[in-house]
Amino acid sequence: MSMDKTLTLDEQIEVDRPLREVYAYIAEFSRIQEWDPGVARGVKLTPGSPAVGSEYRIDMKAGFSLHYRIVELEPCARMRMEVDSKVFTAREEIRFAALKGGGTRVRYIAEFTFPAPLAAANKAYPAAMERVGKSTMRGLQAALEDDFDAPEQSALVALSDRLVLPGIWRFTRLGYKASRRHWKPVSAYLGDSHVVITGATSGLGLAAAQGLADMGARLTLVARDADKAAAVAADIARQSGNASIAVEICDLSIMAQVHALAERLLQAGEPVHALVNNAGALFNPRQLTSEGFEASFALLLLGPYILTERLQPLLAQAGDARVVNVLSGGMYSQKIRVRDLQSERGEYSGAVAYARAKRGLMILTEEWAQAWADAGIVVNAMHPGWADTPGVESSLPGFYRLTRPLLRSPEEGADTAVWLAASTEAGKVSGEFWLDREIHPSHLSGRTRETPEERAQLLQVLEELRQSTAVKPAASGPRGKKARRS
Repeated sequence: MSMDKTLTLDEQIEVDRPLREVYAYIAEFSRIQEWDPGVARGVKLTPGSPAVGSEYRIDMKAGFSLHYRIVELEPCARMRMEVDSKVFTAREEIRFAALKGGGTRVRYIAEFTFPAPLAAANKAYPAAMERVGKSTMRGLQAALEDDFDAPEQSALVALSDRLVLPGIWRFTRLGYKASRRHWKPVSAYLGDSHVVITGATSGLGLAAAQGLADMGARLTLVARDADKAAAVAADIARQSGNASIAVEICDLSIMAQVHALAERLLQAGEPVHALVNNAGALFNPRQLTSEGFEASFALLLLGPYILTERLQPLLAQAGDARVVNVLSGGMYSQKIRVRDLQSERGEYSGAVAYARAKRGLMILTEEWAQAWADAGIVVNAMHPGWADTPGVESSLPGFYRLTRPLLRSPEEGADTAVWLAASTEAGKVSGEFWLDREIHPSHLSGRTRETPEERAQLLQVLEELRQSTAVKPAASGPRGKKARRS
């Protein structure tokens, strides 16, 4: 079939963002779905930072895919790509230039070649492709300007949640796919940010760590198993091209280790721009830690309380810090039992103990948001939905078998945690409970609400335990492993 060169596009925008930030956002080309309205999904096909030879698959909403390959790259100057598809081939170039005053100019030049039938159509309607190019650049400009309004709670979402059955589908992958159609781009630059993530070696924690590493953040991964953590850190570094991955070994259900971890981080003195309290497990039957605490209470409530309270000075030093608490929809069914925080009364249920601990962490989310607002620390909680993770499969096998076709991927479940830690607009709201980047009620009925007295008592008990479990400063981890860079 004969080929006919039919169209060249040449568009440019100027934005008030530093050159390195603009380049970092655009060069990771799989994120094109955030600014090009015609793209359904961008997929990175090769590991590492953008480089000559990097390849991407761009799935278009029109039903076909494009294959991109970087053929020339000068960081912060230009990138040239070859594009192949069933519809056309192209050579695209993106040029970057710093402007006086700190802004950046982005110029997009593309030369498209179409098969003969499509070439004739484009000759007849050349304005169609030009409109596509202008629309894409407008989307890119909006993404880079990053001036989106703070999210507000939807009355319709709140009503749907309270009616339970209309809202429960939102927990599935179908809810995720429906919500993402309305999302805004996230072009915030994380190259200067330090993020601490607990439970980072599998499931949601691993997915969140990979997502934040892809955005350039310096990570400290907190995990129990040194060998597994080292392997995970190396793989994240390989996939993202981000070598700034540190490992800290700590069993977050053992308060002596939590205090020691906090002391090491405090001694290092690096500000923490985001803390993601993700580590979790569901225990059946009732178990006690080596320190005598019920395991759910220790891992899901007391441990995060001590770690977050101890790291508050490092969060305050960051100037614009985030705390993200990973919760569960199970908390909707439970009220905090301040007089039975360790599930000593009645028949033990691991699921109930889990849900009550998460309810307690939601209370802490609201308390910290209010107490630390003047320090510039934003605190939010999130629900990952029903995600296909090793923890769900092992602890809830019946639920897993029943719902597996509707479960989200770990990346889909972790998306809101990454968004809360990274996006500019998420930093404008504090003390809320989120699912798929939307605010949801923290209670569905009055029966789960604690009284002010119960809230105060919870805080008092946790603070007393923080002080009574404090250990002397330690220079190394519980296994003698110091934080290291991969």
